[in-house]
Amino acid sequence: MKIANRIFMGYLLIVGFDSTSVFAQSFSGEWDWNNAPSSRAFSLALAQRENHINGQYCAVAQNGNKTDCDDEKNENITGDISGNGQFATVSFSSFFGAANGKAELRMRDGHLIWNITRMPNGGEFYAPKDAVLDRH
Repeated sequence: MKIANRIFMGYLLIVGFDSTSVFAQSFSGEWDWNNAPSSRAFSLALAQRENHINGQYCAVAQNGNKTDCDDEKNENITGDISGNGQFATVSFSSFFGAANGKAELRMRDGHLIWNITRMPNGGEFYAPKDAVLDRH
Protein backbone atom coordinates (compact mmCIF):
# COMPACT_ATOMS: atom_id res chain seq x y z
CA MET A 1 0.00 0.00 0.00
CA LYS A 2 2.81 2.42 0.84
CA ILE A 3 4.38 1.83 -2.58
CA ALA A 4 1.07 2.52 -4.33
CA ASN A 5 0.66 5.77 -2.36
CA ARG A 6 4.19 6.86 -3.25
CA ILE A 7 3.61 6.13 -6.93
CA PHE A 8 0.32 8.05 -6.84
CA MET A 9 1.93 11.01 -5.02
CA GLY A 10 4.80 11.00 -7.53
CA TYR A 11 2.29 11.03 -10.36
CA LEU A 12 0.45 13.98 -8.81
CA LEU A 13 3.73 15.82 -8.34
CA ILE A 14 4.70 15.34 -12.00
CA VAL A 15 1.24 16.25 -13.29
CA GLY A 16 1.17 19.27 -10.97
CA PHE A 17 4.41 20.64 -12.43
CA ASP A 18 3.33 19.90 -15.97
CA SER A 19 -0.11 21.48 -15.53
CA THR A 20 1.28 24.98 -14.88
CA SER A 21 1.58 25.54 -18.61
CA VAL A 22 -2.00 24.34 -19.11
CA PHE A 23 -3.36 26.98 -16.75
CA ALA A 24 -1.19 29.84 -18.07
CA GLN A 25 -3.23 32.15 -20.26
CA SER A 26 -2.07 32.80 -23.78
CA PHE A 27 -1.18 36.28 -24.98
CA SER A 28 -2.39 35.32 -28.47
CA GLY A 29 -5.42 37.13 -29.78
CA GLU A 30 -6.87 40.56 -30.35
CA TRP A 31 -7.09 42.91 -27.40
CA ASP A 32 -8.87 46.27 -26.99
CA TRP A 33 -8.25 49.04 -24.47
CA ASN A 34 -10.85 48.77 -21.72
CA ASN A 35 -12.28 52.16 -20.63
CA ALA A 36 -10.26 54.18 -23.14
CA PRO A 37 -10.95 57.92 -23.24
CA SER A 38 -13.46 58.81 -25.97
CA SER A 39 -10.76 60.62 -27.98
CA ARG A 40 -8.43 57.57 -28.08
CA ALA A 41 -8.32 53.88 -28.93
CA PHE A 42 -5.64 51.23 -28.59
CA SER A 43 -5.57 47.59 -29.63
CA LEU A 44 -3.08 44.77 -29.86
CA ALA A 45 -3.02 41.77 -32.21
CA LEU A 46 -0.59 39.26 -30.73
CA ALA A 47 0.71 35.81 -31.57
CA GLN A 48 2.44 33.65 -28.97
CA ARG A 49 4.75 30.84 -30.02
CA GLU A 50 6.19 29.04 -27.00
CA ASN A 51 7.99 31.77 -25.03
CA HIS A 52 8.09 34.33 -27.86
CA ILE A 53 5.48 36.96 -28.67
CA ASN A 54 5.06 39.19 -31.70
CA GLY A 55 2.35 41.30 -33.24
CA GLN A 56 1.08 44.75 -33.95
CA TYR A 57 -0.49 47.60 -32.07
CA CYS A 58 -2.93 50.14 -33.41
CA ALA A 59 -3.25 53.45 -31.57
CA VAL A 60 -5.71 56.19 -32.44
CA ALA A 61 -5.42 59.62 -30.80
CA GLN A 62 -6.65 63.18 -31.09
CA ASN A 63 -10.22 62.16 -31.96
CA GLY A 64 -8.99 60.07 -34.89
CA ASN A 65 -6.65 62.71 -36.33
CA LYS A 66 -3.60 60.54 -35.53
CA THR A 67 -3.74 56.86 -36.47
CA ASP A 68 -0.63 54.90 -35.53
CA CYS A 69 -1.55 51.69 -37.36
CA ASP A 70 -0.59 49.73 -40.46
CA ASP A 71 -3.14 48.26 -42.87
CA GLU A 72 -0.58 45.72 -44.09
CA LYS A 73 -0.36 44.09 -40.66
CA ASN A 74 3.39 44.67 -40.40
CA GLU A 75 4.55 43.73 -36.93
CA ASN A 76 5.84 46.41 -34.59
CA ILE A 77 5.97 44.36 -31.37
CA THR A 78 8.35 41.53 -30.49
CA GLY A 79 9.53 40.06 -27.21
CA ASP A 80 9.82 37.17 -24.80
CA ILE A 81 7.48 35.65 -22.26
CA SER A 82 8.70 34.81 -18.76
CA GLY A 83 8.89 31.31 -17.38
CA ASN A 84 5.52 31.50 -15.63
CA GLY A 85 3.75 32.55 -18.84
CA GLN A 86 2.04 35.56 -17.27
CA PHE A 87 4.57 38.28 -18.07
CA ALA A 88 6.32 39.48 -21.24
CA THR A 89 8.89 42.13 -22.05
CA VAL A 90 8.51 43.52 -25.57
CA SER A 91 10.21 45.98 -27.86
CA PHE A 92 7.99 48.15 -30.02
CA SER A 93 8.10 50.89 -32.61
CA SER A 94 5.46 53.19 -34.03
CA PHE A 95 4.37 53.63 -37.61
CA PHE A 96 5.42 57.30 -37.30
CA GLY A 97 9.15 56.56 -37.04
CA ALA A 98 9.59 56.19 -33.27
CA ALA A 99 11.70 53.15 -32.38
CA ASN A 100 13.31 51.23 -29.52
CA GLY A 101 10.41 51.46 -27.08
CA LYS A 102 10.02 48.86 -24.33
CA ALA A 103 6.85 47.68 -22.65
CA GLU A 104 5.77 45.07 -20.17
CA LEU A 105 2.71 42.92 -20.80
CA ARG A 106 1.10 41.11 -17.89
CA MET A 107 -1.87 38.77 -17.72
CA ARG A 108 -4.14 39.49 -14.76
CA ASP A 109 -7.64 38.09 -14.18
CA GLY A 110 -8.25 37.62 -17.90
CA HIS A 111 -7.04 41.13 -18.76
CA LEU A 112 -3.84 42.16 -20.50
CA ILE A 113 -1.96 44.99 -18.79
CA TRP A 114 0.23 47.18 -21.05
CA ASN A 115 2.88 49.35 -19.42
CA ILE A 116 5.57 51.30 -21.29
CA THR A 117 8.88 51.11 -19.44
CA ARG A 118 10.95 53.01 -22.03
CA MET A 119 9.44 55.54 -24.42
CA PRO A 120 10.43 55.10 -28.07
CA ASN A 121 12.61 57.78 -29.65
CA GLY A 122 13.11 59.33 -33.06
CA GLY A 123 9.53 60.06 -34.07
CA GLU A 124 5.93 60.28 -32.92
CA PHE A 125 3.96 57.52 -31.23
CA TYR A 126 0.45 57.39 -29.84
CA ALA A 127 0.29 54.24 -27.72
CA PRO A 128 -0.80 54.92 -24.13
CA LYS A 129 1.75 54.60 -21.34
CA ASP A 130 -0.59 52.31 -19.38
CA ALA A 131 -3.68 50.43 -20.50
CA VAL A 132 -5.88 47.52 -19.44
CA LEU A 133 -7.03 45.52 -22.45
CA ASP A 134 -9.75 42.90 -22.91
CA ARG A 135 -9.68 40.04 -25.39
CA HIS A 136 -12.31 40.16 -28.10
